[in-house]
Amino acid sequence: MNLRVASTIGKDSTMTVADNVFNAPVNDQLVAQAVRVYLSNQRQGTSKTKTRSEINRTHKKWYKQKGTGGARHGARTPGLFVGGGITHGPTGEQNWSMKLNASMKKAALRSALSAQQKNIMVCDDVTQLDGKTSSAEKMLVNLLPEAKAILIIADKPSQLMLRSVSNLQQVLVTSPTRLTAFEVVAADAIIFTQDSVKSLEARLETAEKAE
Repeated sequence: MNLRVASTIGKDSTMTVADNVFNAPVNDQLVAQAVRVYLSNQRQGTSKTKTRSEINRTHKKWYKQKGTGGARHGARTPGLFVGGGITHGPTGEQNWSMKLNASMKKAALRSALSAQQKNIMVCDDVTQLDGKTSSAEKMLVNLLPEAKAILIIADKPSQLMLRSVSNLQQVLVTSPTRLTAFEVVAADAIIFTQDSVKSLEARLETAEKAE
């Protein structure tokens, strides 16, 4: 299949890319699984609440044992009361990590790219950015005036390029070797450089042969 090659100084053209990477059958279930695993692995599991034994509160008996007509309570630390401990709360030791084997990750990435093929373009102009946010913003507005989440994949992004987009919250820069299905799914516009297309094809086609 062909991808659009956009240029800010000349006419647009096309680039032939591998069908098994950018036009593969879309497995929605596998993509959803890859996204779920990615998001789960971002969780730190550091949330913690205090149990009744950790509450710094008096343990003096609240009221006499009998004769009140109420339940028999010995302290105000149980979770039943405001200011008491939390029952079955997080302990700070939860492990939210999940795994997806390498072949499934790459199959999910191929599916995500194929599902987003209409939103993918190739543009080498992004590698020529001069380090100014205004220059990057002007270029991206011209290329993608309606995009709200832009993903740029560059083989070896320069420091000037990274500096140009670092203050643009809607822009994420990554490399072909680190690209994930989640990043592809989360974007509504994707910009490749020609070198990054070739690198990604080499990565995913090699994986497909190994499978």
